[in-house]
Parts: sequence; structure tokens; C-alpha cells
Amino acid sequence: MISRDKIDEWIREVEERPASAELIIRYIANRLSELASQDEELAAQNIELLSGRKVDEYESRIASLEYQLELLKRQLGGEIILPTEAPASAPIQETVSIMVYNTLGNVLRLEMTPGELASSPSMARLNGEICPDGAQPTVLAINSQEELLFIFDSGRTVTHPASQLPVSNADNFGWEGAFLEEPRIKEELATVQPIAKMPLYEMAIQASRRGYVKKIKMAAFTSHLGEDYIGTGVKLPADKTCGLTLANKDDLFVMVSQEGYIFSMQAERLPTGIEEVIRLGITDHIVSTFMVNEEPAILFITQNGKAVHRETSWLEQANSFKSKGQSILTTERREAGIRIVGAAPVDETDWGIFLSEDGLLSVTKLHDLLATGRVSGQPSTSILSFSTFHMPETNG
Repeated sequence: MISRDKIDEWIREVEERPASAELIIRYIANRLSELASQDEELAAQNIELLSGRKVDEYESRIASLEYQLELLKRQLGGEIILPTEAPASAPIQETVSIMVYNTLGNVLRLEMTPGELASSPSMARLNGEICPDGAQPTVLAINSQEELLFIFDSGRTVTHPASQLPVSNADNFGWEGAFLEEPRIKEELATVQPIAKMPLYEMAIQASRRGYVKKIKMAAFTSHLGEDYIGTGVKLPADKTCGLTLANKDDLFVMVSQEGYIFSMQAERLPTGIEEVIRLGITDHIVSTFMVNEEPAILFITQNGKAVHRETSWLEQANSFKSKGQSILTTERREAGIRIVGAAPVDETDWGIFLSEDGLLSVTKLHDLLATGRVSGQPSTSILSFSTFHMPETNG
């Protein structure tokens, strides 16, 4: 503020030393310019408030925070108990949702308790046509309190609480009775991503089938979700959206290709714009993306049911983008037609859910799988998809 005393002081200064007048006038002019600029900013903000634009922005932020709070509440059993004398709510029955979905937007869901899952090595068999119109199915095993993000290859998104998707009949497990999240014209469902723990992460990493990657800061990502659009994450016409993972800056991001090439890099070092980080062969594409935190090992499953695992320390972080990547398959096995179905970070207490080409949906404790080195079942049956899940130990 310019006070009356300050003005009187300047007048006395000019009367006593006229040469200082130019300096004082320049100071006053600069200060008036600053005040004029601030006045313009305040006027613009006032216009935004009057027009409702600023209000819309604040309402959008509040809605985003409320949504994230609701996700956390759901993970904590439905309520966040504040430090009061109110009694804690009774724990809910934990269940596991086993989902099978395809690019046509068809979704089948089985819901089981950990005990039922552990005692049901063969859960169901997908009847009828396994891959209608060439749409290969994908398996996903999650806690039933999860929030699911359906991501289409157009960049459009839809969210659903897993528990609100209809439960399928295990005895009549076919696409004709599936829930449908219908794609729009020229759309395909690219992936379904659990996002209930989104508020605990700093960024989202989007990857394409051809090895292009971009990281999105969480504030921007939640804003995109509010608009039901996160972008395609691709540059090439022949490329498609592959996967999305949530990360903190020190997490290790990993991509695995069908031909057995691996890219790994600290999440903070990934590009903010869409950029090719691994060079793939013409016939190759990414099949899995995930983050490594404290898991001791990485499990790789081939289409012929072989399980290959490596300690996490085996991963070699890339020093730069556009490298060929680290290999898990030998040249001989690759030339023999061996391909990777998927990969995931695991420990021996995890469980694996497998879908074979004959439609059989089965579950295996990874401790047993790693001991035998092969998915149980008919040796001639190829594996189409698999997912891992951590659940409490059960008795009996």
C-alpha cells in the first residue's frame, strides 16, 4: 500500500534533492502498473465467478475428491471410522470376483469366498463359442469391493463397482448371459483396470500394444475420469490401447511382449508425452503391463502352459527408450513358436486364475505351480489368459 506519509516523504525528497524525482516517478509508475495488472486479474476472476465457469471448476474438484473418498471407504469395508466413541461397523464378508471379458464388451463374473475359491480347482467352463468374432477373452481376479475402469480403444472410459455387475451362473457360463458394456461404433473394449486404490498413487501409466507409453499425473488423470475420456495413448494408425497401471514415482514399471521381450524403468523416468519406449518386431505386441513394489518374483506364462519365474532382481532397467528390451525366451524357443500369454509380479502365497482354449476356468496356488513349472490340466490345451490374486490363507 502507498500511504499518505509515504507520499509526503517523496515530496520532501524531491524538494530537497530534485535529481531523485525521476527515480521516484519510475517507482510509482511500476507500482501503478502492478496494481492495474492485479485489478485486471481480479476482474477476470469476477467474470468467471459470475459466469459460473469458476464455480464449475470448483464443483468438479469437489466431485473428484468425493469420488476418491468413496473408493477408499469401499476398500475399508464401506465406512471410514473417525476417531470418536462410535462403535466400529461389523466387518463385511470378503469375496473374490473372477471376471472374464472380451473386446466386444461382454463381461462374465463369478463371486466366491476365499474358502470356496481354494476348494474349487475347476470353477466353470465357458460354453459355446469361446472367441466370438475373434474376440479373445481376458481373465481378471479382484476383490469384490473394487471399482472397475472400462477403457475403450477410443480413449472413452466407463466406471462400475465390481459388486454391482451381475453374478453369472457357473453351470451355464456363456457369453449369451453376459453383462454388456456396449462399445460405440468402431470401438473395442481394450482393458478393465481396478482403480479403487487410485487415491494412494501419484500417477497413471498408459501403454499401447506397440510399446508406446505416457505417464499422467494423478490430478490430471482424475480430471480425465470426470470427463469419461483418458485418450487412446497411441500414435500409429495400426496401434491400440493396451493397458493402464497406477504408480508412485519410485515404483518399477514393467511391460512384457508376446515374443518374450521385457521393458522395465522407474515410473518417474517415463515420458509425459506418448513415446515409444521399446522397439518391437512387426509380429510382436505388448501383452502385460504392471508395477513391481515388494513382490519377490515375476511369473511368466506361455501359451503351452509352462510357468517361468524370475526373481525381481533379475530385471534389468532400461537406460533409455527405444531399446529392444530384456529377453525371457531363447531364440530357439521363440522360433519354435513359444509365446508369452501374460506376466505378473507374485509371491508364493498368491493364486493364479487360468482360462484355457477349451473354456475351462481353473485356479491354482502359485506355490504348487512354481514347484511343477506347468499349469495343471491337459498338456495339449493352450492357455488363453491368466490373472493372479492374493487372498488370506484358508483352513482345511
